[in-house]
Amino acid sequence: MKKIIMVLVLALSITGLNFSQENDGINLYTVFFNSVNEQFRFPLIGFVNIARGNHASPQIGFVNWNTEDFNTAQFGFVNTVGGDMAGLQMGFVNTVAGGMSGAQFGFVNTAVNELGGAQISFVNITQKLTGLQFGFINYVDSIEKGVPVGFLSIVRNGGYKAIELGVSEISPFNLSFKLGIEAFYTSFSVSYNPFRDGIREQIIWGAGFGSIINLGETFFINPEVTSYNTINEHFQPYVSVVPYFGYKIIPNLSVVAGPSIVWDYTEKNRESPFYSITKYSINDSNVLYLGARMGIRFSW
Repeated sequence: MKKIIMVLVLALSITGLNFSQENDGINLYTVFFNSVNEQFRFPLIGFVNIARGNHASPQIGFVNWNTEDFNTAQFGFVNTVGGDMAGLQMGFVNTVAGGMSGAQFGFVNTAVNELGGAQISFVNITQKLTGLQFGFINYVDSIEKGVPVGFLSIVRNGGYKAIELGVSEISPFNLSFKLGIEAFYTSFSVSYNPFRDGIREQIIWGAGFGSIINLGETFFINPEVTSYNTINEHFQPYVSVVPYFGYKIIPNLSVVAGPSIVWDYTEKNRESPFYSITKYSINDSNVLYLGARMGIRFSW
C-alpha cells in the first residue's frame, strides 16, 4: 500500500493535475508546484504556489505568489501579492505591491502603496502609514494617523527629527538626536563629563524613547526615558526618566526643562554624576539621584 501511495505522489509531482483549462491558463496542482487561475477556489498547499488573478483562498508553502488582489492568508518563507491585500502574511519576506489592510509578520515587510493594518518584523517599509509598524527599523514615506514604533523609525514626510543641546545631572555637555514622530520617537545621545578621571569614563552614550504632547501652539509636555552607559571596561549603566516641559520660541526652535530621576545600578567602581539635588541609596548596587535638565532643541 505504501508503495502505491508513493508512486501516485511521484506521478502527481511529475505530471501535475489538470483540473480545468481557461483562457488565462491551465490549473496545475501538485505536491511541489501549484499554478492556478482566478476560477480556482481551493487552498494552495505546496512548495511553490502561484495564483493568477484575484483570490481568496489560503496559500501555504515555501514561496507564495498572488498576481493581483488577495483576501485571505499566506504562510511561507516568501509571500508576495501583486495587488491589494486584506488578510494575513506570515513569512520571512512579505510583500504587497498595492495597499495592505491586515497584518504582516516576518523579518522584512513591505506594503508598497499604503498600510492600514500592522507590520511586525525587523524591517518594515510602506509608502503611506495609517496603521502600526513595530520593528527594529521602520521606513515610511508619509504618515496619516499611523504610528511607527521601533529602534529606528524614518518618516520622510510628516515625521519628527530634532537635535538637542543641553545640560543634565549626568554630564554638563549633552548632544542628542531624535527621530520618529511626535507621538513616539527614539533618541540617541552622547555626553561628555570632563570632571571624571579618564577619557573612557568621561564619554557616555545613550538611547531611549519619548513622546511629545502638545498643549496648544507653543507649550508641550515631553516625557522621555533613556538608558545610558560609559564606554569603559566595566560599564556604568544609568536609566533616567524626565518629564520635560517645553516652550516653542518659533515653530522649529524650543527650550525644554524638567526634573529627572536617575537610577544608577552599577555593581562596582561607581562614578559620581556631574551633580544631584539629592541621592538615595537602595543598596550597594542601586542608587537613585534626583536632578534637573534643560536644553535647546531644533526640530524639522
